[in-house]
Amino acid sequence: MKNKIISIGHKNPDTDSALSAILVSKFSKKIFGFETQGVVAGNINNETKYILQMLKMEKPKILKKIKNENVVLVDTTEPKQIIEGLTEDNLLAIIDHHNLGGLKSSKPIFTRIEAVGCTGSIIYKILKEKRIKIDKPSAILMITCIISDTLNFNSPTTTVDDKIIFKELNKIAKLDIKKFVNELFSAKSSLEGISVNDIISKDYKQFDMGKYKVGIGVWETTIVESINIQSDKIIKALAKKKSYEKMDYMFFAVVDIIKNNSYLYIIGKEEEELAKNVFGIAKNNILFSKGIVSRKKQLVPPLMNELSNGLRK
Repeated sequence: MKNKIISIGHKNPDTDSALSAILVSKFSKKIFGFETQGVVAGNINNETKYILQMLKMEKPKILKKIKNENVVLVDTTEPKQIIEGLTEDNLLAIIDHHNLGGLKSSKPIFTRIEAVGCTGSIIYKILKEKRIKIDKPSAILMITCIISDTLNFNSPTTTVDDKIIFKELNKIAKLDIKKFVNELFSAKSSLEGISVNDIISKDYKQFDMGKYKVGIGVWETTIVESINIQSDKIIKALAKKKSYEKMDYMFFAVVDIIKNNSYLYIIGKEEEELAKNVFGIAKNNILFSKGIVSRKKQLVPPLMNELSNGLRK
């Protein structure tokens, strides 16, 4: 195994993706028997920056393309969301909590995919099974993954396992959870240094749905008005992104992490017709969706079902 080994998540890394890559790097020698460098496939968000600054940890290196590196992949198996250059030959392991995205490997590899709220929860399970001691900073990183990805246990992706793991981790971290969540979500909502293009792209993923290419961006915030007040600029930016990336459909959801609702942006007639069939009727290019907060469980599956069954066009 001569090539450098990295642990890395999906493009446009969210907090779970970035921190999981860092965690795997920290424990990879004990888990796999080899060392990895934790890197990211894009700029980290303000929430991730906050927790790394809190723990006085360096930001991970950004890697846009794989050259000779071998890879431990975290938080995705979706080809469209994976760094350029990943092949069947250089994939060494997968740790993920999403649906299988069609990746292949040329040899048997370590694979751990579970239906839990975040990749950080799976990493905790692996460490516990291997009886690897978890230090306080690592416990805080895993707690952050859980809180961020489950929206403090309000997302339908939350499982009983996540809640149990969270309690076990806080025995080590000893955090004032209410204070910590408020600070974390304040960082998540921060628009410091954030442009309109950042808003629509920071947590953006592409999906193949039947014969259609669909882009879905999400912005999670405690201050919905700070985003919706920019709706005209956001819709123009989404239309431009749709054209540039040659997507058939482009959606963007502003998720209210306090009230557990979302505002789905509708940028054109194609999106309007599709959204009407799946979610309801939009008003002034925005569709209010009560109780919808999860792209993975509440946005992607019904859209996938509608488009994959050939009901469009």
